Amino acid sequence: MRDAGYSLASIADKTGISIATLARHFKRHGVSKGSLTDESVELARQQLLSDAGFIDSLKAQIAASIVDDLAHVRQLRTASAILLEEMLNDKNLPPHYKTRGVAALSTSLRLTQEAARKALRVDELEPEPSELPELIVSELTAAEIEEMRKEQQSDSVYDLPAPEEIEIVEES
Repeated sequence: MRDAGYSLASIADKTGISIATLARHFKRHGVSKGSLTDESVELARQQLLSDAGFIDSLKAQIAASIVDDLAHVRQLRTASAILLEEMLNDKNLPPHYKTRGVAALSTSLRLTQEAARKALRVDELEPEPSELPELIVSELTAAEIEEMRKEQQSDSVYDLPAPEEIEIVEES
């Protein structure tokens, strides 16, 4: 996953292994983020010109990027909540330091929210209508019912031929 460009946060989120443990493991084995990137770019160019499979690869990379962004957002929010609680409970910390810390955490919260909105493309979604359409209930007339039945019969997927149109084939 690391060679493919996933961040430590994303890998930690998927595997449940801490970032520190992953970092030690990758360092010990000489694995770096995106080490396949140069080769992948050249391969992608070749595939783009000759192979339709490139689109699937591109979709996987985009999905990995979105998963990575969302994993970072989750971890930043968790860390922010822990830091805020510790900072506010610290009796030795002067009030102006607490104020600066709260301001920094609120900025971080806003930025992580923007990152999540961008990754999920929330701003591109159509807003739901603020008013419900008017519902009018009325009793159908006999003519309207007959018209609906004719439409249903003509639109039926199971249009069966009339019995006289069915050809009987005997097996011999």
